[in-house]
Amino acid sequence: MNIFCSWDLVNMDQAQLDDIGDTLGVSYKVIDNLTDGKKTYSAHVVLTNNSSKQTIKYGDWAIYLCHLRMIEPAHLPHSTNHDIPEAGMRFTHVNGCLFKLSPTKNFKALKKGDKVKIPFKAQSFSVAKSDLMPNWYLIVPKLRPVLIKSTTGEDMSFVEPFDTEEAWKRFDYGLKDGSTRYDHYNPYNLQERFDRHKCPESGPLGTTVIPTPLKMVTCEGDSVHITANQWVIYADDQLENERRYLSNILGLSCDNSKQAQHKIHLQLSSSLQILDQPACDESYTLSVKSDSDITITAKAPVGIFYGVQSLIGIISKDSTVPQCEISDKPRYGYRGMHLDVSRNFHPKAQVLKLLDVMATYKLNKFHFHLTDDEGWRLEIPGLEELIEVGAKRGHVNRSDLTSLLPLLGSGPWFDSSGTGFYSVSDYREILQYAQQRHIEVIPEIDMPGHSHAAIRSMKARHKKFMDLKDKKKAEEYLLTDLDQDCKHGSHSVQMFSENAMNPGLESTYKFAKKIVTEVQKMHEGIQPLKMFHFGGDEVPYEAWEGSPACLRLIESEEVKAMENLMEYFVTRTADVIAKCGLDVGAWQDGIIPDESDLLPIKRNKFKSHEVYVYAWQNVWESGLAGCAYRLANNNYKVVMSQGTHLYFDHPYEPDPEERGLYWACRFLDSRKCFTFMPDNLYANCDVRLTGEPLAKDYIKRHKDDHDDLKRPENIVGMQGQLWTELVRTWDQMDSMIFPRLLCVAERAWHRADWEAEQDQDKREDGQARDWGRFANILGSKELERLDRMGVAYHLPPPGAHCSLEECKIELNAAYPGLPIFYSLDEGTTWTRYTEKIDTVQDKDIYLITKSVDEKRCSRRVIMKKPKV
Repeated sequence: MNIFCSWDLVNMDQAQLDDIGDTLGVSYKVIDNLTDGKKTYSAHVVLTNNSSKQTIKYGDWAIYLCHLRMIEPAHLPHSTNHDIPEAGMRFTHVNGCLFKLSPTKNFKALKKGDKVKIPFKAQSFSVAKSDLMPNWYLIVPKLRPVLIKSTTGEDMSFVEPFDTEEAWKRFDYGLKDGSTRYDHYNPYNLQERFDRHKCPESGPLGTTVIPTPLKMVTCEGDSVHITANQWVIYADDQLENERRYLSNILGLSCDNSKQAQHKIHLQLSSSLQILDQPACDESYTLSVKSDSDITITAKAPVGIFYGVQSLIGIISKDSTVPQCEISDKPRYGYRGMHLDVSRNFHPKAQVLKLLDVMATYKLNKFHFHLTDDEGWRLEIPGLEELIEVGAKRGHVNRSDLTSLLPLLGSGPWFDSSGTGFYSVSDYREILQYAQQRHIEVIPEIDMPGHSHAAIRSMKARHKKFMDLKDKKKAEEYLLTDLDQDCKHGSHSVQMFSENAMNPGLESTYKFAKKIVTEVQKMHEGIQPLKMFHFGGDEVPYEAWEGSPACLRLIESEEVKAMENLMEYFVTRTADVIAKCGLDVGAWQDGIIPDESDLLPIKRNKFKSHEVYVYAWQNVWESGLAGCAYRLANNNYKVVMSQGTHLYFDHPYEPDPEERGLYWACRFLDSRKCFTFMPDNLYANCDVRLTGEPLAKDYIKRHKDDHDDLKRPENIVGMQGQLWTELVRTWDQMDSMIFPRLLCVAERAWHRADWEAEQDQDKREDGQARDWGRFANILGSKELERLDRMGVAYHLPPPGAHCSLEECKIELNAAYPGLPIFYSLDEGTTWTRYTEKIDTVQDKDIYLITKSVDEKRCSRRVIMKKPKV
């Protein structure tokens, strides 16, 4: 006989709360993105009492959850809370993406098996499972928080399928001109995926290097066989780092005095030429001949290092090297990767692995996004609160200054990806590792927006010293008028109050100086800091409107008006950076702060030798794509970072099961990344956010928004970006970056012939053929290298074509050569696909792609049996 207890404030103990956490069923379903236009979508949460021990009643309990869209935006966040009367439940916005769901007095008790459905509306739309966050948890006063087991784990099984057009589409509403904005995207069916995977036959690949060298000639004749007893590495004295690197990879002696039958000679030459042109530092030549040695020649050690990477890339499994001659130099001096470790922390070992792969493919800039609203990830001597408070996420009262809130599904405890930081010694180890691989580390401390973690940390410091009666120290690094942001009610794009540093406080600039100088010290003796990136993006200017400090600044006439505060902050912060002898880095909207005129801050207001601007806002119909050229024309150095082609936080397919955001484009697969043309930005203009193709003359018809490029020398390179709001694990990080980063490496190093083609049809034909070649290289060689390096690259599911004439099914993979498996018993056993298979009338066919080493697989897709 079961004895039921009532779960309420009077009788609750920890064991009962634990039981509810273990048994409470939670399901979340998106119902309709379309009916309310672009304003809101409808969804519901269902709670089911699966406990055999107790009834859930009204009481002082609450569920905390993270939700990327504002819930009930007609009411929140400006109202304290919003009730859902039919469910007897109440939503409260806490801060950022954290919401509280609690019962009202109308809540009806839930006995075993009872359910309550909680319908609500949320801002904009939601079309992917990864929009939802795991690790919902229960709170009862005086008891330990408890995770709701049904919401834990990365399979997100509590999120119901997006199985209707209303759930997987974003747009269907009328515009003022009488047209309709309609979402053209649907999840791929098997035939559509098969067609997308098809690419022209590439022919025999021969010897390949990624990124593609400027010139490579493979010679006829026997290959060279490298063995440890017959080969030694000889190197000039200045090349000790490169010699040891190659020695560790090949297991060869690197003693110049050792006699051997053959040698790999690493040599410097100040007179080196590449195709009759003077070599740059990163240029190299590689010569492999059967009757002599292997020679790598370069002007500087970095060129030798890249020659070493090419040599490693052409050595086969049996240690043979084809005879060849390579003359090579990079297209751009800036070839980068950006990694956000603030939203979710990724430990040092994962960063070092990323640096290894970057070095393999000749990428030379690591843009390290160390701070954001959701976390401060770098120890700063003298400001310990930044890691004591800003590097931790867990359940606390909002007024508590001991940590940040448990944002982005990090849960109530301090043992998840929400918590973590790099000590000074960790950071210096990363610098050393990067320096050995000729990778420049560019630290980013995001200011003045995206600064919630910093603001809360400095508030904690203020409280600590005020408790010690030391007002001067308390206010030394304060970043905001106390409580002003909360009272004013402003919120950032990510729904944060307390998000923007105050430009009217002198302590803000003292904080900036402290950070810049301490980071600069960390670089000393390893890799002298060259550039400091201050962020500058997505600032909610309205946060400053009620600030006494900002009003005093305007009254003093040092700043003309409220709309000039951002430029004031940017130029003052840039002065701090310049006084340290550093170049400035900033996102596009940090240098173009006013979207009403889209004019950059005048370049002469910056005292640094160079200002690097990262152009990311290019949704084609937004009118912002031309800012990249406008910045270059105004003498800023521009790093192409466009969201439509280079933001790796977007999904590989327009499928609800694929991880990723979709603000810049609905999907970004490897092919789209590969075909990006950084020298011809407007030629990349393809579709609207809806997927509707843009006319060939779209740019011409909107010429006012799209400046011509007059100073191409100011386009200095390109980089891939990974923001990690949705990336909580190592494998997820790898999957979002790879293999897309190899496509960035290819485009940043090598200018393809088809990029110069002015005829669009011919250019697209060239793209298709070149992609076929590159995809085959990935499938036949490079993905296996990533396997050996422990990289969990993304695996697209297979495509399938059913021939009714042949009664056969043909399967294909995105990267030819990846193993494909099928199952006729719902995944119990799997058979490797080697040839067309017979059609099956009475069974579903389950399909997966596996990694080259067959240790991982893609998500499953199903070829349904024919309906009778």
